[in-house]
Amino acid sequence: MRLTDSVALIGSGDARLTDPLDCNVYAIQAQEGPILIDTGGGGDTESLLENARRTFGDPAGVLITHAHADHSQGGPDLQNRGIPVVAPDPSVPLLTEGTETELGITAAKRDDVYPNDYEYTHYTPDRTATPESTIDVGGRRLDVAQIRGHASDHVAYLTDVDGLTACFIGDAVYPDGSISLLNTPGSSLADYRADIENLVGRGIDALFTGHGLPRLRDGQDSIDQAADALAGMYTPSSKT
Repeated sequence: MRLTDSVALIGSGDARLTDPLDCNVYAIQAQEGPILIDTGGGGDTESLLENARRTFGDPAGVLITHAHADHSQGGPDLQNRGIPVVAPDPSVPLLTEGTETELGITAAKRDDVYPNDYEYTHYTPDRTATPESTIDVGGRRLDVAQIRGHASDHVAYLTDVDGLTACFIGDAVYPDGSISLLNTPGSSLADYRADIENLVGRGIDALFTGHGLPRLRDGQDSIDQAADALAGMYTPSSKT
């Protein structure tokens, strides 16, 4: 499902484009083949790849925004198919040895988000991305912005596409300016307050969210709404 000339939505549990446990998975055109943002939950990798191939071709790599299962668990299957996975530096301990409690899975099972027999597959990413740096994947350069709060390892990726400054924001901020604060380890209002400034003043046009509908224009307004709410004395509106 093309969203711009160079960006497509290739996976989504919300839209039932792929497995119900999948986050929004995006493909971005790059010189060496499309780059995927996030991997989904691993339950329907073949459909993800079919959708990517139909739009832009065989993926050159994938970047994950954080280690939560719905964003990272397609990683092992993609690696088995020769597609390298890039993860934020802080995600590595969670991906390789994080406990179900640390990963939020214990709480997700309690609240019937994941089935009781769900098992997280640990794996080692092929490369890492350092927060507040720039990385090249498949011939495309992306800024890596630290935006903790939803998760302790969370980052966003910014790149210019089709004349737009695009931000692949994961679960950090939504188009209505709300955040996603969880009652699980690693989710922190203090971290949100500390890191939201990393996205202020970036001139973001398109905000590609980890769930629900993205925003293709005026994405900076959503960031600014969240920043303003986080500066106040009351808990900001949260999707969770």
